[in-house]
Parts: sequence; C-alpha cells; structure tokens
Amino acid sequence: MIAPTRSHLCTLALLLGTLVPASSCVTPPSPSELLAYGFDTPVQAFQSFVVALRADLPHYEYRCFSSGFKSRNEISRSGYLMFRDQLLKDQPLLKWALQKASRKPECYSLTWGPNGRHAKLEVDVSGRSLHVLLARECYQTVLGQPTEDLAPAEKWLDQSIGDLEADEWIFPMPSGKALGAQAYPLDAQAYPLMKRDLDRFISMTVGREWKIDDIYLAEEASP
Repeated sequence: MIAPTRSHLCTLALLLGTLVPASSCVTPPSPSELLAYGFDTPVQAFQSFVVALRADLPHYEYRCFSSGFKSRNEISRSGYLMFRDQLLKDQPLLKWALQKASRKPECYSLTWGPNGRHAKLEVDVSGRSLHVLLARECYQTVLGQPTEDLAPAEKWLDQSIGDLEADEWIFPMPSGKALGAQAYPLDAQAYPLMKRDLDRFISMTVGREWKIDDIYLAEEASP
C-alpha cells in the first residue's frame, strides 16, 4: 500500500514476449507514464496496471488489484506470475487489449456505483470493449527511519482498514478546526507501535485508493 519509489518506477525491464502477438509493435512506457503510477482515481489505477505490465514490473502489477480480487482468486505476491500467465492464456485477446488501451479520455466511459466505493470502466480498444471493475479501499501505513542510511524506510505498519470515518481512523478534533488520525495494528501479533523508538518515526498515512476488482474483454469472459 506504500507508494512506489521514483527510482523503482524508472527502472525499465524488457517487455514480456508473451503479452502480444509477435507481429505487433509495442513500445515501453515513457518516463512520464511511469511517474504517473498511482491509485487516486479509477482511470489512474487501470493505467498503472497497463504501464506496469508493459514495463514488466510484476510487483507493481500485483499492487493494482484489490484485496477482494486477490482473495477470490487465491493469489499471493509470490504466486502472481503464474496467475497472470493463466489469465492471459484463458483470455488471449486480453493481452492485445491491454497493450493497445489508449490514454485518450474519449476512449473511457466511467460509471459510478451507488455508494461511491465501486466503479466500472469501459475502455474502447479498436471497437472492442474492455471492462474494468474497480473498488475503493482504505489503508494505513506507518514508516520508521531505517537502521542503515541507504536502506528504505521500515514499515512499522502497512494494513488495509475499514471505512476511514465510520471506524474513526480519521475524526474531527474537539476544536472543530482540525482533523485527527490514529494508528494501531489490527493484527494482535504485530509489534506495538508505542514500543517503537518514536524518535525514528517518519510518517503516518491513512488514505483511500482505487484497485482493480475484475478485468475482462466483453467477447471473452464476464465476471
């Protein structure tokens, strides 16, 4: 749930040879496309998956899927590549559609769910309809200073959480002029935050992000 570092996103790998037919000409994502990786909107979440796929960055592909999608399909970070290969084998035209998906706004049709927590994105790919179902999820992270100077920040807490307001992860302060937030591990086995050396505390983040809950080409499959 922690945002990727810019250095990771700027590392381009060779494109997967199995993603598109050999006769197709596919270009790797540009630096600006890589730096736009994120989950702030449904369209950005989908484009982040497309960019990660074109750059052959499986770790960042995996991050684009919702917790519900991962649970239903019983996939983990270590088993993601096997799942992806099977998905693209079962839907051969999906490989082509993902590589051809345009970034032009006119190619997208977005429909919001009744509670604002789900959305359906239809992408026009050369006359075919690519369907992307998305879910909005809440998360929380707490970072601490690493023990080694050049190491990444330590993840003191990195978890999916319930509704930010209803479950009081964020709340109005008594003054009515400020917004407060709180953090605590949902896993009883997690190391208590208050036992950490708070002098090494870097940041606490609570937020919402959009993730892919299903994806299919209309001609090949449906949820």
